[in-house]
Amino acid sequence: MMKALMALAVTTALLLPAIPSEAQEAPAIPVLVGIVDVQRVISSSSAQQSLHKQAEQRRSQIQADLVAKEKQLRAERDQLYAAKANMVPADFQKQDAALQEKVKVWRQEGEQKRKGFEKSYNDAQKIIFQTLQKVVGEIAVQRKLTLVLNKSVVIVSAQAWDITDTALAQLNKTLPSVKMM
Repeated sequence: MMKALMALAVTTALLLPAIPSEAQEAPAIPVLVGIVDVQRVISSSSAQQSLHKQAEQRRSQIQADLVAKEKQLRAERDQLYAAKANMVPADFQKQDAALQEKVKVWRQEGEQKRKGFEKSYNDAQKIIFQTLQKVVGEIAVQRKLTLVLNKSVVIVSAQAWDITDTALAQLNKTLPSVKMM
């Protein structure tokens, strides 16, 4: 049994290719660093500002629609309860149940609109961020940078490494606006 294990170990060692050390394989790569303030670029970009305006308009419209429907439902409820004394209890219960169903549908529609708004906004944000990543990648290639860091993770850096303004200008040129779907 011991001989079989030894033979297996020797065979395995002979069949495995020799693993060269990493020091021999990897050529020295010069480290050229770029720093970008991602938060500032995104918040200052024309695409983000256009998205913000669209979001405010859409949010206001959704709110206005929901408030108008709520007023209508309240008026129906008030009218139903005002007529309650003159109604047969079964008819009142039937109309009240129908009104409650309308309220339920109104709430569901409001939730759907909220979710749709959030999805549309997040999708537009994603487009801005993906475009920024592409822009930063292009800047890195142009300047032969081997490492680009987000300023939020850097404590101290040389000002010459900062590519934030270049990234913002290029993002504004590449993506001047973005539309909420």
